Amino acid sequence: MSQLFRNKNRIKRSLILSPFLFFALINLTACKKEKPAENKSVNKTETVTHTPTVEVVNPQPQSFKAEITITGTTRANRKVMLHAMESGYLKKMYKDIGDYAKKGETVAVLENPDLTNREERLVVDLEAKRKTYERLKSIQEKTPALTTIQLLEDAEAAFRLAEADLKFLKDRIQYLTVKAPFSGRVTKRYSDEGTLVQSGLSDSDAMPLIEIQQTNPLRLVIPMPEADIGGIQVGMTANVTFPELPGGSINAKMSRVSNALDPASKTMDVEIDLQNPNGKLKPGMYAKVLLGLGSRPDVLSLPATAQVIFQKDFFLYVVNEDGIVERVPLQKGLTNKDYFEVLNADITAQSKVVVQGKSLIKPGQKVEAVLNEN
Repeated sequence: MSQLFRNKNRIKRSLILSPFLFFALINLTACKKEKPAENKSVNKTETVTHTPTVEVVNPQPQSFKAEITITGTTRANRKVMLHAMESGYLKKMYKDIGDYAKKGETVAVLENPDLTNREERLVVDLEAKRKTYERLKSIQEKTPALTTIQLLEDAEAAFRLAEADLKFLKDRIQYLTVKAPFSGRVTKRYSDEGTLVQSGLSDSDAMPLIEIQQTNPLRLVIPMPEADIGGIQVGMTANVTFPELPGGSINAKMSRVSNALDPASKTMDVEIDLQNPNGKLKPGMYAKVLLGLGSRPDVLSLPATAQVIFQKDFFLYVVNEDGIVERVPLQKGLTNKDYFEVLNADITAQSKVVVQGKSLIKPGQKVEAVLNEN
């Protein structure tokens, strides 16, 4: 009996302690979960600063020979869309595409019946007024009392006016014969025989007859970049090669310089005259032009990889004595494919110019500079 009583007391005590054990386990689990969160918060507050490493070089003096290879395009020395200067129908076309026309040679003939009829009337009118003037002049010289000076002067004015009208009409009739303004090759034909042609002088929409191009000499037009125009001048020697034609290169001289930049492309046109007696070169062909821009001994230079383009201008990234990056506007002189001459007064042989790692830095940033001594 007493044993049964003791068992009941144990069960009661275990039932009373069970809720306390349950809450203790929950608190212990919560404490374990909170510890990693505390560690996370500590990790977030920890920051690691990293100083980027860049490769720099010192500008070096060297003998400098600057050359540039650029593509040019050939154009006709002269080109004209030949219009008729008087209206009429095209009676005869003497030249076609590919034909050669000498200066002053007839290329087309027009006919205008109205002008022909007016010429006949003006010839008759002029002859009548001439006779009237000469008769009054004879009377005035022999018997001045029979005619007045005013009547004689009016007759002379009418004669001179009729004479001018006839000369003007004859000039218009001459314009019906269209001649080549210079020697060249016919490259296009726009009109056929029997076509009604309007005067190019009075009608801005008049159809041309033919196109003539003078191909000897040819103009080789070269668009020089703004960075290279400083050394360009008339008389410079150039080596010209046509990749599509067999044979060697052509040595020529600069013929003219436009001295003005195209606002859109920032290039300046320079031209070379190429002799083309056999017609081997054609307008529109591409050519490779090698130009020597000049040479100077012992000039301060940097590798081409040192320059940076920012907002369409060239700059250098220079690391100062405190290890801070500065962006310096670049002033270039002579250039070639590997190096360029530095004209900046504040860039010396001791300057540290960044050549590798430029994309990792920005002005005002502290860096670790490693000198490339190769």
